[in-house]
Amino acid sequence: MAGGLFAADREYFFHLGGYDSGMEIWGGENLELSFRTWMCGGSLEFVPCSHVGHIFRAGHPYNMTTKDVHGYNSARLAEVWLDDYKRLYYHFRGDWK
Repeated sequence: MAGGLFAADREYFFHLGGYDSGMEIWGGENLELSFRTWMCGGSLEFVPCSHVGHIFRAGHPYNMTTKDVHGYNSARLAEVWLDDYKRLYYHFRGDWK
């Protein structure tokens, strides 16, 4: 599920807890929501005939730091959801040990 290209029932989205407040700016929220939906008994549906768009802003409404926010967020995903399998994340993403 692409983070910028998904639709969800608002009530269900907030029932799941909305976005993880421990994540920063962007990156990884799509995987985190996918794991949470699946682990909490929900399902994802891919609709091949659907059409979506993504409108990029001229600038960012947040400060783009030099920090690897995607790396930070994916490490958080591993710590929260992957349990025994997080070792595989750290094996393949060696810079986040």
